[in-house]
Amino acid sequence: MRRLGLTLAASGAALLAWWAWPDGEHAEAAAARQAARGGFAPSLVGTRPDGAAAQSADRLVVNQRLRQLFDYYLATLGERDLAAIRAELRRELGRTLSVGALEQAMALFERYVGYKRSLAGRQAAAATDLSRRLELVQTARRQFFSQAELEGLFGDEDRYDDFTAKRLAIESNPALSAAERQRRIAELERRLPPALRAAREEPVKHLRLAEAEEKLKRSGEGAQAMYQLRAGMVGQAAADRLDELDREQAGWQERLDGFKRERAAILGDGRLSAQQRQQAVAQLQARRFSPQEALRLPAYLPN
Repeated sequence: MRRLGLTLAASGAALLAWWAWPDGEHAEAAAARQAARGGFAPSLVGTRPDGAAAQSADRLVVNQRLRQLFDYYLATLGERDLAAIRAELRRELGRTLSVGALEQAMALFERYVGYKRSLAGRQAAAATDLSRRLELVQTARRQFFSQAELEGLFGDEDRYDDFTAKRLAIESNPALSAAERQRRIAELERRLPPALRAAREEPVKHLRLAEAEEKLKRSGEGAQAMYQLRAGMVGQAAADRLDELDREQAGWQERLDGFKRERAAILGDGRLSAQQRQQAVAQLQARRFSPQEALRLPAYLPN
C-alpha cells in the first residue's frame, strides 16, 4: 500500500527550516550541471522523485502525489537554493505536463512555498499544544489554497489529524471509564475511510499475525489450520506467499542440518590434517549451497 503520509508531524511539527534563498541569475544552468553529474543534490543521488504530476485534459490534477513531489525537491533546501529547486521541479514537471498544466503546477508550488514559510513563523506558538498546532496549520492552509486544493493536497491527512485529536481527547478524559473510552475509540475507528483505516492497521497487522501463529503452534494445530488463520487475517494471496516461504524455510533447514552433521564428522576425523579438513568442508559447502546461500551460513554455524 502506498504510504499516505498521515502522521501528525506532517501536519505542523515537522516544519522545513528556511534559509535565505537568492534567486540567482544562473540557477537553472547550475541545476542542469548538477543533474549531469548524477543528481540534482547530493542527498538525492540514488533516489527517484517521490510523487508524480498528472493532468486531466489541460488541467492540473491537484492531489497528494503532487505534494509529495514538491516536498521531494524542497527537502534539498540548504543543499540547493530555492531558484535551483524551482528550475529542477519545472524540468521534472515538464516531462509529463502540458504547458498549461505546467504553469498551473508552478503557480501552486509558489503558494505551497509561501504556506511552508508561514508555518515556520508559527512554529514556536504551536510547539506544545496539539489543538493549537492543528488550528494554526488549518488557518495557514486556508490563506493559500482553495477548498478543492485543500482536499486534493491534504484531505487524507486532515481526516487522520481530526481522528487523532479526537482519540487523544477521549484517552485523556478522566470522566470516562476504560470501557467507554474503548467504545468511543472503536466508533472513531469505524468512521475512518477504508484506506485510512487500513493504513492505521498496517503497522500492527504483522505483529498480530505473528502472535496468532505462535498461539496456534502451541495448540498443536497443523498446516491447514495455519493457512486458514493467515487467509482470514491477511488474505488468501498473502497466505499463499507465507505458505511458500514456510516450505522454503523448511527445505533450507533440512539442508542446513544435513550440512552441519557432515561438517561435524569431517572436523572430527582425526585421520585428516587441518588443511584436508578445511578442503573437505569447502567441497561439501560447494555441493550443498549456491554462492549466494553460502553467504548466510556463518550466521547458522558455530565458530
